[in-house]
Order: sequence, then structure tokens, then C-alpha cells
Amino acid sequence: MRIGHHFSCNSTPAYSFDNGLCSKIDIAKDAQLTIGNHVGMSNTIIFCMNEIVIGDYVNIGGQCLIMDSNFHSLNWEERMIPEDDKKNARTAPVHIGSHVFIGARTIICKGVTIGDKAIVSAGSVVVCNIPPLEIWGGNPAKFIKRLE
Repeated sequence: MRIGHHFSCNSTPAYSFDNGLCSKIDIAKDAQLTIGNHVGMSNTIIFCMNEIVIGDYVNIGGQCLIMDSNFHSLNWEERMIPEDDKKNARTAPVHIGSHVFIGARTIICKGVTIGDKAIVSAGSVVVCNIPPLEIWGGNPAKFIKRLE
């Protein structure tokens, strides 16, 4: 894990607009989490099983979830055996560019890249790449407009 300068991780209701209980960062053995400079998050959960990279000057709203894994096998027979289920879960890196704003209660799923200076509206579920300088939102997140 590598965290840049001026990282802010607010945790508990006293430091956030929501009633979230805490922030949590869970990193699997041999996984890589990189958080850039001037990144802030509130009551956010990050599950890193493979690779998550967060650029500089990123604001992550309250109760967001960022994960690079499905956590479970897609095969129903493997899901019956806990060891096989976890071992065969698919992972894919998550990359969040610099100067990105992620609205509250957004879910960012495995394999997603969010380009520099993009905005993700609150409550979105991001399952595909978001180009730089675009606003996306919804479930699943869809293009809203291009930024200048």
C-alpha cells in the first residue's frame, strides 16, 4: 500500500454528512493499493484483491464502495465450497485518474478506469470505463455530459 501526501480519511458520523460508521481499507496479500496526493474520502470502503490506483486530488464522497473483485466464483458448484468460491473469484484492476470527483454512495466495480477530471454523480454504479472530462451517473452509470 502506498499513500501520498495530505490524504484525508474521515470515519464515523461526526466527520461525515451521513450516518456511516467507518471507513475500511482491506488489502489482500500481494495486492497493490496506491492512493495519490491530496485524496479525501469519508466513510468509504475499499476492497483491494488485485490492484486499485487512485490519482491525485480525488474526492470520494460518503459511503462509497470501491472493489476490484467479484468476491465469489461465477460457477454455482464452486460457490458451494468456500475455498473454491473465494479462490476462483474474478478480479480486475480499478484505476481512478487525477482530479476526479466521486459522489456519495457510489459503487465502483472491478475492471473500471475513470479518466482524469471526470465526475461520477451520487448513487451511481460504475461498471464500465468513464473517459476523462465527462460526467456520468445512474445505475448502471451512463454518460450525462462532456465537461469543458
